[in-house]
Amino acid sequence: MILSEPQQVVFERIANYLAHDIYQIIPLTFMLGFFVSFVVSRWLAVLNGIGWIDNSAMVFSFFIDENTEEARLLRRTLVRHMVLTQVLILRDISLQVRKRFPTMETVMEAGFLTKREQEAIEAIDDHYSRYWVPLKWVYQHVRQARRDNIISSDTFYNRITLEVQIFQQGLANLLKYDWVPVPLIYPQLISLSVRIYFLLCLMSRQFLKNSPIDIWVPILTMIQFIVYFGWMKVGEVLLNPLGDDDDDIECNHIIDRNLITGFKLVENTDAPKMEKDVWWNKSQIMPLYTVKASERSFSPLIGSAANVSLLKKGTTTIEMKPHKNDFRVMNDFQKKLFTKRVIIKPLSTRIAIAKASDDEKRVSMLEVEEENEITL
Repeated sequence: MILSEPQQVVFERIANYLAHDIYQIIPLTFMLGFFVSFVVSRWLAVLNGIGWIDNSAMVFSFFIDENTEEARLLRRTLVRHMVLTQVLILRDISLQVRKRFPTMETVMEAGFLTKREQEAIEAIDDHYSRYWVPLKWVYQHVRQARRDNIISSDTFYNRITLEVQIFQQGLANLLKYDWVPVPLIYPQLISLSVRIYFLLCLMSRQFLKNSPIDIWVPILTMIQFIVYFGWMKVGEVLLNPLGDDDDDIECNHIIDRNLITGFKLVENTDAPKMEKDVWWNKSQIMPLYTVKASERSFSPLIGSAANVSLLKKGTTTIEMKPHKNDFRVMNDFQKKLFTKRVIIKPLSTRIAIAKASDDEKRVSMLEVEEENEITL
């Protein structure tokens, strides 16, 4: 035995004390839950604000729809300047983009801006205003296009500027998240708390003499260790979404995608000629599956009460009347006037009526009209 009898007594008292109060001392579940929730919400905000060119490019293509060389140049320039704004911001807040574009010359050589545009940006003294210079050019080009009637209406003009504003707001939020990061003490506190918690577990989770069970491997503590450390690692990995790790957002890929997709979308290609679909004039539409996929069961998207039948079998009529609060203050004549009886037709009959000719429909509808039982 390593410990003497008196030392064992002291150890048992310490272990019992820690086992009893450890959850009150360190509310680990609450701390981890709040931390991971905060980090995930921040990560999603960064992902949504990083900027996707698809909507803007579709609007440019639709509202600047002339097939002239000038209109094509305008559409492509708007896309390029918006992606350039994204590059200027991301290279200052993302290490992976900074490695790709260490200088403005590399941005120019990559084709995102021209020599004249580079000189115009570098001539601005305010470093923070440089981010938005390409978007300012976008607004200027759009305004001039409206004056030249390349954009044919003020409605189209407003819609284009709205898309540019949405793109700008998302990138502005990225700058705010980068300028005001998560306080360093917060993740450090979580990391320290988890480690202290399991250090205390080394003492409090010992199987003592009077324990009802004596096993060598603390299975529950091991499971708890895996869950809590995994939970903490989720928050730590998502803490810096614009970093250079494998699990971070691929900013360079998003830049390339926006440039290529934007250029492709603003090329005005004619839509294919409309053709009749394969279900034309067919009463039943049966979409096809592969043999393996067709074996999978699924629940139809219908209401939970849609298939509930409240009518007894053989019911042919339903009596309808006003609410009891109104019904009890009516006289006998009003009660008869507002009480109606509806004739119920089987589903097969209703389908047959729907397929009948117009004359047959008029005759059939007379049969299923609501029947008023009062005698005036």
